[in-house]
Amino acid sequence: MWSKYMIEAREYDKRVADAWKDDSTGVLVFTGLFSVIVGAFIIESYKTLSPAPSDETNVILRQISQQLTGSANGTLTQRAENPSFSPSTRMVCVNTMWLLSLVLSLASALSATLTQQWARRYIQLPEMPSLQKDQARVRSYLFLGTQKYYMLHAVEMTPTLLHCSLFMFFVGLVIFFFSINNTVAIAVSVSVGLFALAYFTLTILPCFAHDCPYRTPMSNIWWFSWHASLSSTAFCLHWLLKQVHGCVVPSNSGEVTSFRQRKLVEWNYFFQDLVEKHAERLKDGFRRSIIKGALQAPSVVDVEALCWLFTLPALADKSKIQKFMAGIPGEMVIWLMNASLVTKNVHFRDHLYALLRSSAFATARFDERVRKRRLLICLKVVHHAARASINPHGITPFAHVLNDFRINFANVGLMRTLWADSDPAIRVTSRSICALLAGHFLHKYPLTPSELVWLGEVLGKPSNTIYTSIDNPAKVDSINIDSFVRGSLLHQTNDLPIDQAILLVETFVTLKSSGSQIALRKETFEDWISGFSEQADEPDPNRHEIVEKLRKIAKDVFPETVQELQFTTTTA
Repeated sequence: MWSKYMIEAREYDKRVADAWKDDSTGVLVFTGLFSVIVGAFIIESYKTLSPAPSDETNVILRQISQQLTGSANGTLTQRAENPSFSPSTRMVCVNTMWLLSLVLSLASALSATLTQQWARRYIQLPEMPSLQKDQARVRSYLFLGTQKYYMLHAVEMTPTLLHCSLFMFFVGLVIFFFSINNTVAIAVSVSVGLFALAYFTLTILPCFAHDCPYRTPMSNIWWFSWHASLSSTAFCLHWLLKQVHGCVVPSNSGEVTSFRQRKLVEWNYFFQDLVEKHAERLKDGFRRSIIKGALQAPSVVDVEALCWLFTLPALADKSKIQKFMAGIPGEMVIWLMNASLVTKNVHFRDHLYALLRSSAFATARFDERVRKRRLLICLKVVHHAARASINPHGITPFAHVLNDFRINFANVGLMRTLWADSDPAIRVTSRSICALLAGHFLHKYPLTPSELVWLGEVLGKPSNTIYTSIDNPAKVDSINIDSFVRGSLLHQTNDLPIDQAILLVETFVTLKSSGSQIALRKETFEDWISGFSEQADEPDPNRHEIVEKLRKIAKDVFPETVQELQFTTTTA
């Protein structure tokens, strides 16, 4: 147990410590260069805080000149007192900013050095005991210490100090040039102002848009300040509205009767929700709030992520595509297919179609077992979309998506090969796909000529018969069910495996109930079988055989201990 704990802990701690070291290394490099620049400016500016030696020399020479002039004229010249020196306010501000900038820069460098030492100590100390249990105890002790003393905040303060140092240098630079040349000072001021505006924008953007990738070390400070101020303001307004409501609106046992009272109650609830929302943001913190925002985002984010994944060249390998397709939930298949044809990002659709075509026919390129496994994965993905086509609830494929499935994925030339496959899983799944899609198109009006031709080939009826029966939903549904059951069972010599038997019953129920969720009892299914045996419009020598196979399937799907099954067409 403890060995597994330490394996996971080492991996986690290494990621954290490496992140600390990388950040501190970048700070140290920048601090070294920046301190040299600031130091060069300070060397020139600190001299303005004391009188220059040349000024005192000039005063003495001026006095000597005055005395010599007075002696020549026979007049006595009084000695002038040296004027007291006082540095200008601008120079005091400039030196203050630059010296503080240098101090913060050096403090940032010291903090970065300490961070690297802390990271090394955090990694090394748990390795000193020899027993795994003791190592785990030391590691947990140190980890809890990092949380107790907010080490993450301490590490984030290092770049914060450096950024404050940089802005202090910029402020001093602007003031310095205003004492020398206004034109240069204005140019520097505009540049610094634009930079400060961009920095401020990058600081506050992630506070309003959680998916914004930009942030600065000041973003955490702004986050807490912003939500604390909003929470306090909302709390004060909420309290004030409660007082106003108590004074203005008469007591009426809690009943809201007047327009004024209703508005006050609405505002009261509004500000109460604001207080709770911002208090929750403060409690969660900056990072956890971003994670919550991502988890609460609409499912289109997942769809876009998968669409991006399918654009990667690494997924060109069909074995990788096969593994990925096998794990896609049914609902996500619909989202991806809808997104493929709406955004024109058809990579998922093209990958699925290519995989289906490459595995539909036996070739020497593939081992037969591998080919059938790949084909079944593709058919199950297509089956999700076909089942959703007649689902009155949940996500439904767009009309052009279903047309694409009919024309390409459920193409009769392709499906006939699968209907005749010796594997019952391939045969029943492909039949189910066509029957479910046919169930959608049989209830679509008007039908196009190509749709009528496809329905005729799938149902085994002339297109004219289908066209004349389209106004009778019960009749066309009966034709569809009859075609599906006949095609699935007529050439099945052995008992149908239980998975395929359940799929056949589920498709049967779905077509019978028009896609609605239903709890199927054994007696109900047996009644449907009896109705199926009697609904033939013309003599059928094979119907008795098919009915007997259905009764055998009913016994397999409904053992004595199971009298009811829950079937649904949801695609989750």
